[in-house]
Amino acid sequence: MTKTILLAAGCICSIAVAAVPKPDFSGTWKLNNDKSTRDGPADRIYLNEIRQDHKGVTVTTKVESGPPGIPLDGTFLTDGKERVDTKTGHFHSTQVVWEGTTLVFMIVDKEGTKKTSKPTNAIRESWTLSPDGKVLTKFRQTAGGGKMVEQKYVFDKQ
Repeated sequence: MTKTILLAAGCICSIAVAAVPKPDFSGTWKLNNDKSTRDGPADRIYLNEIRQDHKGVTVTTKVESGPPGIPLDGTFLTDGKERVDTKTGHFHSTQVVWEGTTLVFMIVDKEGTKKTSKPTNAIRESWTLSPDGKVLTKFRQTAGGGKMVEQKYVFDKQ
């Protein structure tokens, strides 16, 4: 009897989680330097243009002021499958998954072209959207060179 109740509760919870609508990150977003991690010039200007559909997201970043370095540009499928690219001469994998209403990007670079090669860099970036849809917050953890760096980037919808 207890097992039946637990099984039923588990089914109900999984249905409820599956029914949660995914946020739409589409739009133009401007970095809010005052609310973000101070890891660049105080006057840096980053604009993210994000397009999202049922298959994935496309991110285009414009750097108007500040150091170049596009952290996460391209088209990413959100089906949770790992995609591996070795054309650059090293192993580069990308996986994008939904964790409830949070979109999580996991990127790993390795020394060689094989999955078993030694990792050189790993990034985990999670995106959340405010309830009113006007603030996009990105939490980023970067591991490489023997250290971990945590950053928070807050973007305001334009």
